[in-house]
Amino acid sequence: MKRLWRRSRGERGQAILEFALAVPFLVAFLLFIADCGLFAYSYVSVANAVREGARCAAVGGTAGAVSTRVTDTSGGLVNVITVATPLYAPSPAQIGGSVTVSATYQYNWITPVSLVPGMPAFSTFPKTVKMRMETSDTTTKTVC
Repeated sequence: MKRLWRRSRGERGQAILEFALAVPFLVAFLLFIADCGLFAYSYVSVANAVREGARCAAVGGTAGAVSTRVTDTSGGLVNVITVATPLYAPSPAQIGGSVTVSATYQYNWITPVSLVPGMPAFSTFPKTVKMRMETSDTTTKTVC
């Protein structure tokens, strides 16, 4: 059987060159997708940690216990910048009142997104949670 289609020598080299030019962009795109997944994980972990801290404050945890609870339940994230002291409304804390806990987190991008104009090398996002107070004693519970 005769060969109906033949590839010239130059076309084989052209395909290799096109592949070599396309691979870095494909790899960078895949790494960016993985980096976005890690960012989403960090965002959800910080939101959960602040919710846990607010729960600790709502049942009477001290400011130190709330800060420890947020850091311990953050999923191993090390860039939790600040955990604010719980704010009680009305102050002092009363049953049925509210407590607000907030934390700020800085996510450092793994992929070099800072090469894109307008994209920073890190993203900082604050999370705030408000809960109802279940007790008025906020000075004795050092562990939640």
